[in-house]
Amino acid sequence: MKKPESLLAALVAALEAKHHIKGDSSRLQMVMSNVRPEVSGRPGTGFQLAYTVEIHMPDFNGSPLEVVVPMLRWIERWQHDLVASADKAAKAIDMTFVRLDDRRYDLHAAVDLTEVFRYEGRPDGGQDLVVVDEPMPMALETGDPLHAVYLDDELIMHCSAHPEAAIEP
Repeated sequence: MKKPESLLAALVAALEAKHHIKGDSSRLQMVMSNVRPEVSGRPGTGFQLAYTVEIHMPDFNGSPLEVVVPMLRWIERWQHDLVASADKAAKAIDMTFVRLDDRRYDLHAAVDLTEVFRYEGRPDGGQDLVVVDEPMPMALETGDPLHAVYLDDELIMHCSAHPEAAIEP
């Protein structure tokens, strides 16, 4: 699984300068729970793992927002479906902050993730199990906005906010 390590790396990158947590397993702990393999019913095509990543940061000396913001940024890129709708976004992260004093918290966060695996044939026989990378969410791609979309030279969609854009006579 790639996502737990990627999320952990994102948190360490965001918090290391101020909190010095890199390599200190007593200050940043991660557990994968409720791991559920989900298969498509088509033999040999692969499967998906759905699981919950739980992060525990005991005695965190800082604002909870220092953890919330990098987690949300990571989710926007690597598990975009969790923030693609208001309903899912409301459930994207389940967080608990136990206030110890005015600057310290025991922090617990849980986020439901999925990863897709597929089998790829080897030239010499057998199969490799490959973790499929998440595609870049369209909202994060760079490029020109889709003001007008054509199919076989026929306009099939046009942006009503910019009626003059990308239309040629």
